[in-house]
Amino acid sequence: MKRYSWVRLEPQEKQVSLLAGAINVSHPLARALCNRGITTFEEAKTFFRPSISQLSSPFLLQNMERAAERVIAALNNHEKILLYGDYDVDGTTGTALLCLFLREQGAEVFYYINDRFTEGYGLSSEGIAYAEKSGVSLIITIDCGIRAGEAIERCAQAGIDVIVCDHHEPDELPPAFAILNPKVPECTYPFRELCGCAVAFRLVQAVAERLGAGEESWKQYLDLVAIATAADMVSLEKENRILVNEGLKRIRISPRKSLSGMLSVMGIDAGTMTMYHIAFGLAPRINAAGRMHSAHLAVEWLLAATETGALETAQALDRMNLERREIDTAIFSRADRMIEGHFASYCSSIVLYDEEWHLGVLGIVASRMLEKYYLPTVIMGSMNGMIKGSVRSVEGINIYEVLQECSDHLVQFGGHNQAAGITLRPEDLAGFRKKFDNICAALLPADKRQKELVIDSSLQLEEITANFMNVLDQFAPYGFGNREPVFETSAVVLVGRPRLLKEKHVKFSVRDGNGRLFDVIGFDRKDVFQILDADPGIRFSMAYSLEKRSWNNREQWQLRLKDLDAGKSVS
Repeated sequence: MKRYSWVRLEPQEKQVSLLAGAINVSHPLARALCNRGITTFEEAKTFFRPSISQLSSPFLLQNMERAAERVIAALNNHEKILLYGDYDVDGTTGTALLCLFLREQGAEVFYYINDRFTEGYGLSSEGIAYAEKSGVSLIITIDCGIRAGEAIERCAQAGIDVIVCDHHEPDELPPAFAILNPKVPECTYPFRELCGCAVAFRLVQAVAERLGAGEESWKQYLDLVAIATAADMVSLEKENRILVNEGLKRIRISPRKSLSGMLSVMGIDAGTMTMYHIAFGLAPRINAAGRMHSAHLAVEWLLAATETGALETAQALDRMNLERREIDTAIFSRADRMIEGHFASYCSSIVLYDEEWHLGVLGIVASRMLEKYYLPTVIMGSMNGMIKGSVRSVEGINIYEVLQECSDHLVQFGGHNQAAGITLRPEDLAGFRKKFDNICAALLPADKRQKELVIDSSLQLEEITANFMNVLDQFAPYGFGNREPVFETSAVVLVGRPRLLKEKHVKFSVRDGNGRLFDVIGFDRKDVFQILDADPGIRFSMAYSLEKRSWNNREQWQLRLKDLDAGKSVS
């Protein structure tokens, strides 16, 4: 009956009580904090009041002094600088950030972003040829480069220095002039989970400091860092929490022209901007450029200097995103139809291939398949005689390590713990599929194949007060590494009848002991509607998050249903 396996976290009650007393919050909220490793007054203060002053010095990044000095030398000597970015949100925002900053310093700066389909990921031979032809003497990579040893060696031979700003896991380090990456083995930077744009941002900070520029010279780019951090699914804790929090503030108060144009297209008021709007609004539209045509359009949108230019490019990105949605919906439907035949031979993973599938949307389809079936997923298409694919993983399986074990079947692979990209030869597909499934079978026993729903605390509806909600609001921004708190309430009885919205969403009401009514909304939970509609007197437990809503200038609280566990009917 439950869609998920409920995991109830149980922090030490003594610790919960001490924290609740120290910061004057209810026990359910204190439990949610303890579940996030926050157990003292000072830790809570840092969590609830993230400040840019809490960031570590950018010079703690290995090679930062060397990198900053090289950039300043390029500025002083009027050298041509090429920014080499990846084609996703992280790469394009980081490219725009560095471009805007360096132009402000008077630099002659260009940018290059690979064609996803003809060049693939990383520093390409075409990109290096462009740098050589343009007379560039310094390349700064953004969100790529850490595994581009051969390409960077070619740059060195051509007299071009390369500064790598990346955050991917390294293998053998490339012969770059300077490598800025918190995941480099000998780097002692205290936070490893910066995205590529954030690494570029730290370089901007370092250069600004050495130039004696004011803080606003780098703070003005916090909005771009926030978008990249949210979109790239890096952990929203510690420094990333600070960067996103500060960036969202800037967007809400004074959005740059490009963002104003896009928010206008989306019909969003900048003052209400949240992580949701980045993840499901901005990020898909930025990514659509690289997925469907060229990521250059996304950078041009971010660099737009006029309101008219910003609006026109925003509208173009919006049209591309609509095109992308049509294509990935069609591919998902086709992939879903292939599942039954695939499971006949392989039951611990999903590895699907169709030579006609559009490479630009494979990652989206893989994520949707993962959400539906909760198995490690590989979705692949074809280009130039090679198979290329996107990989997504379930919690607890490091997909990068799995791919390392499959490397004898792969031409190339790279990525993170939860997501990766691969290239292989057609003749290696069967061997890869079999080995990938065998490894996943060993790592994913039957009892781990139901997605877990982590519950922070039990909660009585009577405990939901204005003060409770005000404190809960300060847990945001939510995302990977800082999930939204989830609560459980038992012995709940339906008030009235449930409603089915758009044939897939359920909405119903419950009442607390004081007679207050709460609306409950469950997205894509037609199954819950069917349960409650069949037996309106049933008693049930529900797991949910909480959100504020405004209606007729009145503040209301709504319960967003995550899952429901039905029991016996009320007599």
